[in-house]
Amino acid sequence: MQVTVEQSSPCTVILNVEIDQEQVSRTFESTYRQFSRFTNVPGFRPGKAPRALVERYVDKSRVKQQAMERIIRETFQEALSEQSITPLRGRDPELDGNPEINDREPFTYRAIVSLEPEVALGAYTGLTVTRPVMEVTDEVIDKHIETLRERAAKLEVVTDRGVELGDQLSAENRVIFEGEEPDDQPVRRQLIRLGSNIPGFDEAIMGMTVGEERTFTLTFPEDYHEEDRRGKTATFHVKVTAIRARVLPALDDDFAMSVTGAETVAEMRELEAAKLREQNKELSDQLAEQQLIAQIINNSTINFPEVLVRDEVQDEFRNLAQELRKQNVSYAQFLEVNGLTPETHQEQSLKAAAVRIAALLALRDISVQENLQPSEAEVNAEFEKLLSAGTITDDQYDEFVVDTRRRIQLANALVQRRLHDFLFANNTIVDKQVDDLPNPEDTEIELANEISQAGETEKSAEPVKETEQEETETASQE
Repeated sequence: MQVTVEQSSPCTVILNVEIDQEQVSRTFESTYRQFSRFTNVPGFRPGKAPRALVERYVDKSRVKQQAMERIIRETFQEALSEQSITPLRGRDPELDGNPEINDREPFTYRAIVSLEPEVALGAYTGLTVTRPVMEVTDEVIDKHIETLRERAAKLEVVTDRGVELGDQLSAENRVIFEGEEPDDQPVRRQLIRLGSNIPGFDEAIMGMTVGEERTFTLTFPEDYHEEDRRGKTATFHVKVTAIRARVLPALDDDFAMSVTGAETVAEMRELEAAKLREQNKELSDQLAEQQLIAQIINNSTINFPEVLVRDEVQDEFRNLAQELRKQNVSYAQFLEVNGLTPETHQEQSLKAAAVRIAALLALRDISVQENLQPSEAEVNAEFEKLLSAGTITDDQYDEFVVDTRRRIQLANALVQRRLHDFLFANNTIVDKQVDDLPNPEDTEIELANEISQAGETEKSAEPVKETEQEETETASQE
C-alpha cells in the first residue's frame, strides 16, 4: 500500500491510497466466500460451492461494492497511522469522486479527511464596543400595552357595515386565470384577512356587505410565493358571507388582572415597565457581546474543516423545515417574507454558521486559558442552588445530580455565564442611547458579512446540497 497526502486547507487533507492487486484479489476472494454462505448453489451446501460457480449466482456489482467498502475500511486507519494523521472525532472519511474497483487489478481511492480545528487566539481583553441602550419611556409602555390588547382581541360578527381594513371575512371565491374556462374553476369557501392579499385585492373588496358579490381582475406580482401564479392575470369572483371585526378589550382593571395579574392598570404599567427594562438590558448585553466576539474572531486565526459548517447549515435547514411545517408556511413564503432567494438564504446561512463555529472555538479556548471551567464540586453547588430556589424538586435533584448529560448541560451554562462576566469585566463597554434596539439575528448576519470580508478564518464550505433545500420545501408543505 502506498499513501500520499495533499493539504487542501489548514484543517482538511486528502489521502491518496494505492492498493496493489494482490491485496485486492485477497479481498475479492474473502468477499466471495462470504457471499457463498448465503447463496443457494444447486448441489452444494451453503459456503461449500467453488467460487467459479458462486460467481454465476451472485450480483457482481454488489460483490464489487462490498469488496471496495471492505478494503477501504481495512486500509484507511492504516493509512492514517502511517502518516500520523489524527482525524476530526466522530467523522468518517469522505470519498473524493466515485472510485472503481476490479478484481486482480490495483485499486486507488482518495479520502477527504477533516482534521481537528486550530485556534490561535488574538487579543480578547482591552477591547472597546458600543452597547445600544433603549430607555423605557411612557410612549414605549403605551405601545407595549397596546400590543397586549391586540393579542387579546376577539373576532366579533359585524352586520351593520361593510368591509373595513383589519377585518376577517368568510367568502366564496372563484379565481379564473386568463385562458381558463369559468366552469372549470370551483368556488372555494375561504377566510380572507385584509392586509395579507395581493396588491389591489383589499381595495377591490373594501366596503362590501354580507351577501354582496363583486368581480374584478388583478395581476399576481412577479415575486408571488406560488411560482405558477407569478405575473399571471386572473378574474376574481368574490361573495362575502360573513364579516368579523377585531375588537380590542377595554383598557381597565379587569384587563390588567386577566393579562398580568395586576389589580389596577397603573400596577400593570409598573410590572410591564420592569419586564421591558429587564428584556432591554438582556438584549443590549447580547448585542454588545456579539460585537466583542466579532472582534475576538477578527483578532484571532481560527481554522476548522468545512464539514462543520456544512453540518451546521444542514441542521439549520432541517430545523427550519420542522418550524415551517408547524406554522403551515411554505419555504417559498418564508423566502418572500424575508426578502430572500434560495441562493441568498444559503449564503447567509453559511456565513452565519461559520461565525457561530468560530465563536464557539474561540470562547472554548478562552474558557480553558482563563480557567473558567467549573469543577465537579461547583456543578454540585449549582444543583443545590437550583434546589434551594425551588427550580427543581428533591426528586429531580437526586436524579439530575448523577445524570451525566444534565451535569454537562449545567456545566456549559456555568461556562457561558462566566465567559459573559469575564468579557464584560475585561473589556470596555460604552453605552449609546438608541430609539430602538436592533434584532440580534439581523446584527448576526451583518457581523458575519464583516467577518467574512476580513478573511481571517477558514470559513469556506461546500454549498448546501440541493436535497437539503428540497427537503425544507417538501417538509414545510406536508
